[in-house]
Amino acid sequence: MNRIRNSLVLSKPFINQSSKLIHKSFSTTRFVNQTTTQESLNTTQTTSSSSASNSKIITEEEASKSALLVSLHRRLNLPKEFKLSTLARCLTCRSSQGKLNNYGLNILGKNFLSYYVSENLLATYPRLPTIILNSAIDSYISNESLASIGEHSWGIEVDQTPILQKFLREEPIEYSYGKLRFLPVNPKTNEKGVTKITKNAGEIDPTVAYSLSVRSIIGALYASTKSETLTKKFIYDHILSRKLDISTMFEFEQPTRELSRLCKREGFEVPIARLLAENGRLTKKPVFVVGVFSGENKLGESYGSSLKEAKIRASVDALKKWYLYKPLNPKVPSDEDYQPGLIDHGIVIV
Repeated sequence: MNRIRNSLVLSKPFINQSSKLIHKSFSTTRFVNQTTTQESLNTTQTTSSSSASNSKIITEEEASKSALLVSLHRRLNLPKEFKLSTLARCLTCRSSQGKLNNYGLNILGKNFLSYYVSENLLATYPRLPTIILNSAIDSYISNESLASIGEHSWGIEVDQTPILQKFLREEPIEYSYGKLRFLPVNPKTNEKGVTKITKNAGEIDPTVAYSLSVRSIIGALYASTKSETLTKKFIYDHILSRKLDISTMFEFEQPTRELSRLCKREGFEVPIARLLAENGRLTKKPVFVVGVFSGENKLGESYGSSLKEAKIRASVDALKKWYLYKPLNPKVPSDEDYQPGLIDHGIVIV
């Protein structure tokens, strides 16, 4: 807990200036410009040509023959400007040699994800501590979260059929264009009972491969449409629409003391715990309901098997309500009618 508290101490300046910085950075140094997009696409082409001189460009005619590509395009409701050949490129990881890969598009999509998720959380929860903010962002855009979206929500399949088996079955090459292609990590070794802990060059885990494809699709959406509004809506529909209970991320070491410091800093009356209800005081399993009040205002309420436990839980409830404050109809810096919102004093240092 001391480590968490130290992290909160170090992150206090960021909380006070985060809303200003994100608005300033959006208006002065925007990463979603045409130059960045072109550089990302050029990076992919340069990397592919240097690693495999015989890189094959998937044409639109070839991509249209893949039923998996067409169905994925329809499931994601992608616009017509988003070509099927571009979608096939998004499913080709850097380790899959011989074709243009999704390396550059992944970088572009990662920037879009980081920006829109960060500004949404900062605008929705302006009092959120930095350590909780970073955990919430990671919960949305981590490799594990994006892999779950790509595999279970979008239904992207992995191309696991061996080349020899494809040849014997005379499988058309277009069939594999709609599957995720990468060089998987081979855990097998020649020695029995020995597990390989190092990877060969180009090997990646399936979780990483799925996350690369999801970020690449987001980056390719902007590269194809040049529309920030459409890209933002896509991220909100597929990423930020997932439920995340931020209240479970909090841990308080001294909640009653922290609440007292908070009330003193904000000019509130000293918090007082009051017993609201009880049941079975003299039994083996009593229940006490305690509320924490500042003057006539109730800050928090909870229950416990003892008065002390109920008081601590009520203090935690009051702190969570403070840090999880949400303004009505919050506006983010990328909105046209954005107005600067609340800038909090920061976390309470005990």
